[in-house]
Amino acid sequence: MNYHFFVGNDNGNSEHDLIIDGKLIQQPNVNCAVDELPWSEEQAPESFIKNLQDQLVVTVDSPAARPGMYYVGKFALESGEVLDNLQIGIDMKCDMDLPIVNTLAQIAAIAVQKAYDEEKKVPEQIDVDVDMATALPVTQHTDETSAKFERRFMTGTHRVTVHLGIHRVAVKIAFPFAKVVPEATPVIFALQKDAEGNWREGDIFEEFVETYELDKKFNGNYFKEKRILHVDIGDGSTEYPVTEGNKFLRQFVHGSHHGTGYAIEEALDEFNRLIHLPDSPRQFFSDVIKNPKHKYHARAIKTLKRPLESQVRQIVQNVKRQLTKTRNEIDLICVYGGGSILMRSLLYPRLEELCVEREMQLLYIPPTYAVQMNAMGLDAFVRGKIYEALKNKAVQPA
Repeated sequence: MNYHFFVGNDNGNSEHDLIIDGKLIQQPNVNCAVDELPWSEEQAPESFIKNLQDQLVVTVDSPAARPGMYYVGKFALESGEVLDNLQIGIDMKCDMDLPIVNTLAQIAAIAVQKAYDEEKKVPEQIDVDVDMATALPVTQHTDETSAKFERRFMTGTHRVTVHLGIHRVAVKIAFPFAKVVPEATPVIFALQKDAEGNWREGDIFEEFVETYELDKKFNGNYFKEKRILHVDIGDGSTEYPVTEGNKFLRQFVHGSHHGTGYAIEEALDEFNRLIHLPDSPRQFFSDVIKNPKHKYHARAIKTLKRPLESQVRQIVQNVKRQLTKTRNEIDLICVYGGGSILMRSLLYPRLEELCVEREMQLLYIPPTYAVQMNAMGLDAFVRGKIYEALKNKAVQPA
């Protein structure tokens, strides 16, 4: 079987958000190398298909990463094995195996699910060609690092075995073209258009429309010529790019090593002490915070409050620095990213005051969309005319 996928791939420090062939996948961005399968007895391979992303075990043979068997995402996080994750403020994503392995694993999983849906039987082998847009933090993105990251995907064929119990499916993945852009910059495409290419509208703008008493027929067309200061708050970094229409203004590149991950790391020892564990990974703490029904949720929030306030102060300072650099020539500040959800009660009032003072608007993306904005933007970018033009230029002989 042969497939061609478009992939918008947001490799976050904490969460991996991808849109593969139109389907959104959200998983903890962790894996662990293991020596053997967790299953020894025969189980119907079909029983793994529906929730494959939550029990994902693959063997990877790739020129871009250390070969071996891996538990990926949620299955790795819950396995109790020693986890590999991205070290905040230390690891260069373009050099790490984790983004390669987890991306290949998720693409292979979707290929297996698609083949099963179409044929109603478990496939033996699948070939997939992938057009992909992914991103590096602004602080890590240069011509050299982006080219290096692109080459790791585009050089050679990646062979992934997806394990459905003891049954195996072989998936060959090739990337004819991959483009690496600075994080946050593709979000402008997601603000303007939806997945069908129409002007975006709906509840994503509800609060913004009410706050500024805008036309009830408001849609993404509003942003097509606006100068926007983005505040993309992640786990390990916050990006502050400025866009004008669809253009990324390279003279205002700025990112800082602030985010919820720093607050979580600062709070982690105290949290572990309160729940009587000698150690637990950052991603576990992060999952507890996201789940208000978790028995440790209140303790997690309590230990996080002070470190979070410190991160918010730093982010506001960086926003002011960008506003100074742009001489306040900004139409609106747009805030999103996984970290923006936790910080909202502290950050929104401060930015609102700043916007009133400097005569600009504040668009704080609702939690339902905040985490997905980069993946949605990358998905829109990889399907768009700019990507097509870059790909055509790249495949032409020099």
